[in-house]
Amino acid sequence: MANGMGNITWWGFSPATNLVTAHVKEHESGAAVNILVVGAGDLRHILKTLAESWRFPTGKISIYVVENSVEVLARHMLMLSLAVEPSAIMGLAEKTELYLEIFGNSLMRHKTQEYVKEKVHQLIKFVTDSDLIEKNVSIINITALKVRERDALEVVFKFWKDCKTDSFSISKLWESRLRRYLGMRYDSRHNVYDWDYSMKLCERGASVINKMEYKQWRERGVAFEAREADYVEPNRTLASCSTVRKESGSARVWTYCGDIVTGPFVAHGIECEDNALLKLQNRAHVKTATDVSQFNVMSMFYELAHGRRYSLEADGSEDDANRSTTPTKDRNGTGDVTESSTAGKRDVQSRHGSEVCFLPLDAAEKIPHKSQYEKLFDVVYLSNSMVHKLTPDFSRVFADNAHVTIETTKFLLDVSACQGEEYLQRVTAMAKQAGCEPTTVCDPLQDAFAHFSYAAP
Repeated sequence: MANGMGNITWWGFSPATNLVTAHVKEHESGAAVNILVVGAGDLRHILKTLAESWRFPTGKISIYVVENSVEVLARHMLMLSLAVEPSAIMGLAEKTELYLEIFGNSLMRHKTQEYVKEKVHQLIKFVTDSDLIEKNVSIINITALKVRERDALEVVFKFWKDCKTDSFSISKLWESRLRRYLGMRYDSRHNVYDWDYSMKLCERGASVINKMEYKQWRERGVAFEAREADYVEPNRTLASCSTVRKESGSARVWTYCGDIVTGPFVAHGIECEDNALLKLQNRAHVKTATDVSQFNVMSMFYELAHGRRYSLEADGSEDDANRSTTPTKDRNGTGDVTESSTAGKRDVQSRHGSEVCFLPLDAAEKIPHKSQYEKLFDVVYLSNSMVHKLTPDFSRVFADNAHVTIETTKFLLDVSACQGEEYLQRVTAMAKQAGCEPTTVCDPLQDAFAHFSYAAP
């Protein structure tokens, strides 16, 4: 596999964004919003949208998800279950660490592995009993999935539970990917890492990613280390099943087919509402992408649970290194917010009845021909890996004046500036054929998204 991006998207290549912001500004307040997310690869946009839903006067938010692999759907179910764990069961800091570890590390702590194994038992029950998932994690809706997809999910979950190291040695698989991708450059790979970091990542606006954390991820696949601990257990949620040819015939094996070039930092680690985390000192960032990711994920989880902002508050020192993370006062000014102020499952599940609906793998081709989805979606998001699904037929699911967001190739490091321009020209032409017009001027080297508005014929 010579492509550094791989053939399965474990994390997206754009920062998390609230998908309803533009829609709410232009439409009636308090109305329900239906969102279609195609090929995002992770939950970053979904979590940010749900977490910040209290900031906007919307009704019920229903997010429909289409992916091209069942392994990605399995990760979505695990991460969403983790995101809505009540504070009585798991603290905010622990939840953040677990999320980032599962999200972007090839290796994880034994404690994290035990958590995944524990959740697997619950997830297997969920895919075999829809009533059970409704009672326990009502935000997840898998009723649209086909029987074969549920069976495939069960296979994936059971593999996660299998702890035989020889069945998925991700360190060896990572090295094998590197060797195939770099070829003759493998022995000088650290110079390649330096070049990609300085001439690509930083030039594209991701300089907050620290060179050492980026190079460590390129070498080992470990992006987020929150504490001094042993990261030795393979992250089996990053495994995908592939068919390989052997002398005796073909066989199904679990392997790693994801990104080995850009990294998981872009999703949560390069933009932040608190500018202090992006502060420069002597032309170098004071904080790292890991610090920014921890704050952003913790903020999302806090807002999911409480419907209030979370921010860094100074503890009496102007030095950012001495700042502590504490919740701000609630928006009504009623006083300080504490974790103990929320009992049980008072989270996004109970606000507006929001839900995340997983659709079949072939949904992008099928839903335009189903009446229940006709003109349903107010907001549509397409990743750069699945933008080819945008066709004139596909636009049948767009509501009048639907807002369409398309991910650019800005953070695909193997894509040159010229190729990025060509990509934008092609997707703009595709969008126009589907009845969409650009709402902003997009620069593929500066903007992570291209925005369009659908005008019904």
